[in-house]
Amino acid sequence: MLLRSLCIICCLFCVDVASVAAAQKLYLRDFLDLALDKNPQLEIAVQQYRQTKGRMTQATAAYLPHLQLGVSLGRNHYDKLSPVDEDNVAGAGISASQLIYDFGQTTGIIESSRLTEEAARSNIEQYLHNVVLQVKESYYNVLEKRYLIEVAREQKESYEQHLHRARKFYEAGIRTQIDITNAELELANARLELLRAKADLQSARVELEQVIGTKPNNGQYLVASDQEVDLNNLSKSAPVLPYSLSQLLAIAPDHRPGLRQIEKLFSAAEASLKAVRGENWPLLGATGSYDGYETDLENIPDQWQVTATLTWDIFSGFETEGKIAEARAKMLELGASRRELELSIIKDITDHHLRAVENYESIEIAGLATSLAQRNLELAEGRYQAGLGDMVEYNDAQLNYTSSRADLISIYFAYLTSIARLDQAAGIDPGIPPGTLEILLKK
Repeated sequence: MLLRSLCIICCLFCVDVASVAAAQKLYLRDFLDLALDKNPQLEIAVQQYRQTKGRMTQATAAYLPHLQLGVSLGRNHYDKLSPVDEDNVAGAGISASQLIYDFGQTTGIIESSRLTEEAARSNIEQYLHNVVLQVKESYYNVLEKRYLIEVAREQKESYEQHLHRARKFYEAGIRTQIDITNAELELANARLELLRAKADLQSARVELEQVIGTKPNNGQYLVASDQEVDLNNLSKSAPVLPYSLSQLLAIAPDHRPGLRQIEKLFSAAEASLKAVRGENWPLLGATGSYDGYETDLENIPDQWQVTATLTWDIFSGFETEGKIAEARAKMLELGASRRELELSIIKDITDHHLRAVENYESIEIAGLATSLAQRNLELAEGRYQAGLGDMVEYNDAQLNYTSSRADLISIYFAYLTSIARLDQAAGIDPGIPPGTLEILLKK
């Protein structure tokens, strides 16, 4: 039985080693590349863009000639027709129609379609920025949970050592049984915290996989940091804010794709209004046709005709007036939406910048608090070993130290996330490789 147990343990150990060896290290750039290729939101935006291209083709077709071909086969009979009064009749015809002028209806529709297509292209760019932000948020969240596991593991190991000391002191008659029970309780709680931390990491990994749209290497991957993070000196690892608030507010109007999108949609609504107003005027067009017949009947000759047409809806039951009112309201709605977006961008940039500054300054303070908590834990541990302190004092010191370290890690990654959100809010190039948009459109 003992030999069998040892074999099982060895097999599990080999599996773990094999899993670690098969795991692939992936960095932020790797996750961004995967998301740009697999994220379903980008695919949706691309297909929406292709729909606008299809509508643009439809709109342009109104200014091109329309050709129709037709064939027929039948039997005709005419009374008192000579020399033949009944015969099979085979016919073939071709007709063409061409719009000449419609007082801006078609040009307005074409211009509106073109601007809507450009707006859809800007929409893809905005999706690119949004996806990059989502990847960064999820990536930093995974790293944060990974480092919190280290804190939980160190806390568990500290309580294991403390339990060992409590048992030794009890055996020596220095401490009572309650110290051992208390140490066992804190160790159990520490193990529970470690399990929770591991579960949080798995949940964060699933969220990251959802954002990138795939599970890399069949789930056998490690989320690696671009630079080694020194948990004991995070204040030196934190990058400095690259832009001031005034710089970010000045950058956003020219760089935020969402603003360009809504500006194009506003212009498209103006063009649509122009097209609808053109319905109050006549349409000028031309048609031509040629029909040929294969028959012995003399009264069915080949024929052709060319016609110029002018049509004018004098009254359409106020349909045109309703369309004009709808188009005007749509244009005014987009104008209000543009202003709303501008105000929202200002708010987002300001809020994210304030949070970034707060987190940056908090890193140093939290680092100092962690150092003091560590020193306090060392003193409490020394007092306990010397018989001057009790278990409550040590537990409080250990809890404060663990909480301080966890807070420092959370603040550090919250700061990195704030920078990513600032980039997205201002429309700053988030590191998307050149030509990414063109590659998406060709897929």
